[in-house]
Amino acid sequence: MRKDSRIFRVLFALMLMFASAGISSAALDTKGTDFWIAFPGNLSGADYYQALFITSDVNTNGNVSIPGLGFSQPFSVVANTVTTVTFPQLVDVQTNDAITNLGIHVTSDQEVTVYGLNRRQATTDAYLSLPVDILGTDYYVLGYMNVNIVNANQFLVLGTVNNTTVTITTTATVGGRIAGVPYNIVLNQGETYLLRDPNSMPSDLSGTKIVSDQPVGVFGGHQCANIPAGYVACDHVVEMIPPNTTLGKNFLTVPLATRLNGDVWRILASTNTTTVTINGIPQAPINAGQYIETVLTTSSIITSDKPVLVSQYSPSSSFDGVTSDPFMMLIPPFEQFLASYTVTTPASGFAINYINVVAPNTVVGTLTLDGVPVPVANFSPIGASGYSGAQLPITGGTHNLAATLPFGCFVYGFDSFDSYGYPGGQALSQVAIVSSLFLTPRTDINPINTQHCVDALVKDQNNNPLPGIRVDFERRGANAGAGFAFTNNNGIATYCYVGTIAGKDTIIGSTGSLRDTVFKTWQGALPVELTSFSANVSGRDVVLNWKTSAELNNAGFDIERSAEGIWTKAGFVDGAGTTNEPVNYSFTDRNLASGTYGYRLKQIDLNGNYAYHNLAGMVEVGIPEKFELAQNYPNPFNPETRIDFALPVNGRVRLTVFDNAGKEITGVLNTQMTAGYHSVVFNAARLSSGIYYYRLEVSGEGAAFSKTMKMMLVK
Repeated sequence: MRKDSRIFRVLFALMLMFASAGISSAALDTKGTDFWIAFPGNLSGADYYQALFITSDVNTNGNVSIPGLGFSQPFSVVANTVTTVTFPQLVDVQTNDAITNLGIHVTSDQEVTVYGLNRRQATTDAYLSLPVDILGTDYYVLGYMNVNIVNANQFLVLGTVNNTTVTITTTATVGGRIAGVPYNIVLNQGETYLLRDPNSMPSDLSGTKIVSDQPVGVFGGHQCANIPAGYVACDHVVEMIPPNTTLGKNFLTVPLATRLNGDVWRILASTNTTTVTINGIPQAPINAGQYIETVLTTSSIITSDKPVLVSQYSPSSSFDGVTSDPFMMLIPPFEQFLASYTVTTPASGFAINYINVVAPNTVVGTLTLDGVPVPVANFSPIGASGYSGAQLPITGGTHNLAATLPFGCFVYGFDSFDSYGYPGGQALSQVAIVSSLFLTPRTDINPINTQHCVDALVKDQNNNPLPGIRVDFERRGANAGAGFAFTNNNGIATYCYVGTIAGKDTIIGSTGSLRDTVFKTWQGALPVELTSFSANVSGRDVVLNWKTSAELNNAGFDIERSAEGIWTKAGFVDGAGTTNEPVNYSFTDRNLASGTYGYRLKQIDLNGNYAYHNLAGMVEVGIPEKFELAQNYPNPFNPETRIDFALPVNGRVRLTVFDNAGKEITGVLNTQMTAGYHSVVFNAARLSSGIYYYRLEVSGEGAAFSKTMKMMLVK
């Protein structure tokens, strides 16, 4: 920062759009219709003011209000443009260790993206606002330490709900607030609390823990930071901190263009005994609220075994003597990347502007900037991560980036002792608490040129489904490709594609470091078109009906039934051969035990080719209304026969076989059984031919039943 730096206004916009088919629900992100935001104090001086920049991808209306100041102003946004709202007085928070009423409320009819600009000649910063729907109750502060030039690192907490109790545990003693000793404040909606640290180097409020009983907004930063210690000049630094549930474990970095000696990085732990690995080298474990600070000069891979918060810092200008100055830019984990961005540089004040991109290798060469594919030569691989990075010089103004898979986008610029930087956007789903990922169906077979869908179930450590989690899908094999989807409210992300080439696909689903694999077989198109397939239950029988619109060389259908995931053949129905007329088919699967079943048809043509057609949903054979004992089948028999019976209640079941003289020969069953349809196989290999009798006796739940029937063994 120098006083002769040019005055500028930061006017930029962000639209977060998803460019992939198969998205089951939108992820939580930085767009919203309800925001509570504030401005932690900057250095006072000339041309000092605050403003909001509001953008949307649709036409919408809204309102900006500051209840504590009696300020209210409506606004309108035209799609893909920026609306600026300025304030008639300073609205930044300067009062230390006190509750003020300077919260700013932004509401809109449709989703908008909001940036806050804290402008003062030669020390300006802007931040991306986070909507209320993604705010949390558990945070760690990240900023930068005091270096004995401007000693004023700080954080701000903003209430969104009345009577919110906030517990704060600082990492530095500030006045009567003792480091490591929790203290409580109570905030109402729109109230703000600033704590500024005036202590000498290396005092730092980074790592301060903030816990609340209602969602709050949290800001971290510094009035004017020198980064790192020993270098000049300083700049105002501010970021709105995401809640701990949205932190991740997998990060990819690209150096800032033009810098000669690298960038400063901080990696802050949210959990004790966190091990961070940088380019394959494990660092010493850190506990919750502690951080690693390092300088990285090349594109790097940062991973951790527990969720962390990561920030990239542009150093002060004297760090390498190039045109620059500090900024702080939070880096989202790659599982929070989006598939498209609309961003813009400040309207004035910066001669040097760049966009850093971190993209999957599979979209390198097809990712577009302003509708034009970015040349492959611009990208360099980031280790063995499967991603590549690029530093793209851009002109001033608005720019659009898009790809078929999610990627990272980071916008920044420099001028004489000045700089800015911000992430182009991110999803804000609860990736920090993802514990399991399971894909279904595990295997499946379809004819080519039909659609196949894979469901990915994502749960937390308590086995609860998680909405809004992005799951990436990679297809290897005959129909190679990739895509992604977000989980719905049931924690399921559904990804669909059409296989056009016969063969086998391996489908790999992943979110963060979790992976699961399923398999798909595609068969050549078969000459039978199925127009319907349904099932009805009649007692313990299942009646299947299906219809074809036309057939060519159709030999028939194997009917296959699944129970507990195991498929068995239930029967066969002859096909109609070749016909252009609709054909109706029916098959009854008889004498089933109570339970849940799946069905599929294996259509076989005269050349032996086949394709599967699955029944939508499962079939349930329920509980009988009365006791029954059926005639054994077959009868006569040799040497085995099946005996079916029905129990309307749970009970003790005894099944006994007698000879023609009434003498008990053997006991077949003597056990407790549940209500339902049951079958047992009787083997008479040791008996001689003749007439025998079998008796069923049941007692339980106040009911009793006894019945005897005759059977014939013929050897």
